[in-house]
Amino acid sequence: MKNKNDISGVICALVPNIIFGFSFLFSKTALNFAHPLIILAVRFTVAFAAMFILRVIGVIKVNFKGKNVKMILLMSLMQPLLYFLLELYGLKGTSSALSGVITSLVPIGVIVLSAVFLKEKPTKLQIVCSVISVAAVAAVSLLAANGGGKTEVTACIMLICAVVAASVFNILSRGEAKNFSPVERTYMMFAVGAAGFDIIAPCVLREKFVPELLLACSHIEFWGAILYLSVASSVFAFLMYNYATSKIDAVRAASFSNIITVVSVFAGVVILKEPLSILQIILCVIIILSVWGVNRVKK
Repeated sequence: MKNKNDISGVICALVPNIIFGFSFLFSKTALNFAHPLIILAVRFTVAFAAMFILRVIGVIKVNFKGKNVKMILLMSLMQPLLYFLLELYGLKGTSSALSGVITSLVPIGVIVLSAVFLKEKPTKLQIVCSVISVAAVAAVSLLAANGGGKTEVTACIMLICAVVAASVFNILSRGEAKNFSPVERTYMMFAVGAAGFDIIAPCVLREKFVPELLLACSHIEFWGAILYLSVASSVFAFLMYNYATSKIDAVRAASFSNIITVVSVFAGVVILKEPLSILQIILCVIIILSVWGVNRVKK
């Protein structure tokens, strides 16, 4: 049974990150029609609406009665609310290469926090493979950079805080797995995300919010992108990931985040017809082998 749980946990950590890897294509489409804050508001509102409907018709069960929800509320503030906000404004002030390097540090952050708070100490192999994976992702990001770009100290700090938020989310999802089901954790995430972004977007955009929202919603391409981002890349992906943190430790689950880079490169080549170099192939293989190394379980 332990082996079966291990395999299911690995699959449920891998698949969401493959989905996340393709999400940049749909995000690019949505950005042609709306401000990023409008996209986030609509995305998580649709995601929460989907889960609420599933709850009402009895497909999923959610029960918070008599439970201490403080920690999963904190988890939900970390991801999606804080992470997406910090990433959004951090990306504006940094080069694509630097942002790729910083955001790839999530597995390292999880290693540190996991050892401190969950007492799940990583092996030497996991530490080495995680560092190699981050280095390979950094190299891919630098290769993909076009002419650098501006870099602001505040933006860098925001991206570092986004890494911390993502790391804390991983730790809390793992820590609360014994108290809340994957469905309950995911449900709370989207309730907080929808409420948060539905408040933040109008406050930031003010009088522009309603006209831009209505204009975006009038395009079928926008809704196609939103359906992928909300249903596939939010509901389905985070349900699987929260299930994964119930079955495997946080370090192993977080290690799969760098697979996003491999999938993004693959999607760029196949769908956008971007060039692929031998060095990129080698780096992608290194990332895959490093993730395998982190998840290599001693018999």
